[in-house]
Amino acid sequence: MKPKAGVRVSQCMIVKNEEKNIEKALSWGRDFMYEQIVVDTGSTDRTPEIARELGAKLLFYQWRDDFAAAKNFAIEQAVGDWIVFMDADEYPAPGDEAKILRLLEQLQETDFDGISTGWQQIDESGQITASGTQVRIFRNRSDLRYRRRIHEQLASTEGRALRLGDAVADISIFHTGYQKAVMKEKKSSERNKRLILAELKEHPGDREMLGYMGDESFEEGNTEEAKRWYYQAIGGLHEELPDNDQRSSATFSKLLLILTGEESGRAQSEEEALPEEPSQWTEAEAVYRQAVKALPKEADFDYIAGLYFYRNNRLKEAAAFMELALDKLGKYGNSNRAMYLSAQLPSAYNLLVKCLCETGQREKCVNQAVSYLKCMPEDMAVLSWLLRALSVPNLTEKGMGEIVAFLGRLYDFSGLRAKLLVTKCARAAGCEALGGFMEKELFTQEEQSILGII
Repeated sequence: MKPKAGVRVSQCMIVKNEEKNIEKALSWGRDFMYEQIVVDTGSTDRTPEIARELGAKLLFYQWRDDFAAAKNFAIEQAVGDWIVFMDADEYPAPGDEAKILRLLEQLQETDFDGISTGWQQIDESGQITASGTQVRIFRNRSDLRYRRRIHEQLASTEGRALRLGDAVADISIFHTGYQKAVMKEKKSSERNKRLILAELKEHPGDREMLGYMGDESFEEGNTEEAKRWYYQAIGGLHEELPDNDQRSSATFSKLLLILTGEESGRAQSEEEALPEEPSQWTEAEAVYRQAVKALPKEADFDYIAGLYFYRNNRLKEAAAFMELALDKLGKYGNSNRAMYLSAQLPSAYNLLVKCLCETGQREKCVNQAVSYLKCMPEDMAVLSWLLRALSVPNLTEKGMGEIVAFLGRLYDFSGLRAKLLVTKCARAAGCEALGGFMEKELFTQEEQSILGII
């Protein structure tokens, strides 16, 4: 690999059986990397061969059940000024590759240790399912190394806090490793548990490791065991935590999902209300109150509570919690928080406006729907609830005209697509008179003839 002028950037990664990802992993930054270092920990596929063909510096490392040790070995081989350390299944968002070098050139003479970037999990369809921040770009210095066998983190060997530049809004890293098919293929649960237990043996009561242990049971569907781990993780925790404590947020959220019966993923679809178990919310409420006290800016706690009350047909309470969740998301964002709400945002807004409309809170329903439709105008579910809220009983033609004028501030009715959307939603919402009025008012005679309206 040819040296690049200016800032020298070393790309490092540890790999095992990554033949599906290694070419992409070594391609996105090849034009500006000073060197690319691949440390193989025991591949049985073509990963080493492909890495060598692509010009990477290939080294082999005897696996010791320690991700931090393997990563630190890779770092020790690097000679660049900066290190980009991503997994083989991670890559920058399209267009963000070029930003990395420019940013490092700007930071070269500063005292920053590294850069905090956006980090998004991507599902099989290419949709973002969770968001957070990670430190994947940092200086090549002997006092910066990874710690922990698993769920490893970059840290200062001097024990001080890292000085990080904030590039969360500028650079995003996509991660595909949590896709269901990939997780099934890697079958890493038993290994993960073994490494987490080793960490807990050395550091009993480590809140983060207890939470990660709960995650392993949670993913296996063993909710009772997961609940025990999560309770250990939050035991005695009553103080307010740092805003970016993503691990504690996940622990509280998953425990709430278990306690409210939402862990099976029912929240992702419109299903019938479920019979309420009287003791269910009593236990969940205690955890909810502790969670909100510890992480008051986290929207997921309110979102999960809203789901619970919706499932139990307590729509006013559901609306109140959903409104609170969405308000927090708007105020505080989703960097290292609001993972569940962010992944189900359309569903959350649909649930909110439905609850508001069905409980007679029409004005609130309209306000929330309009706020959402300004960003997502083609969400038919939310638009349908907006039309229901606007269609008061005994609606006159004048009133219908006012509704059409109101919608005209959201939609461009000069095009056919918007007209078809709102009329279709009016019919689907059961607003037949309004739908008929719209068809006559919005469509030209020629359009009505073609569409069979007249």
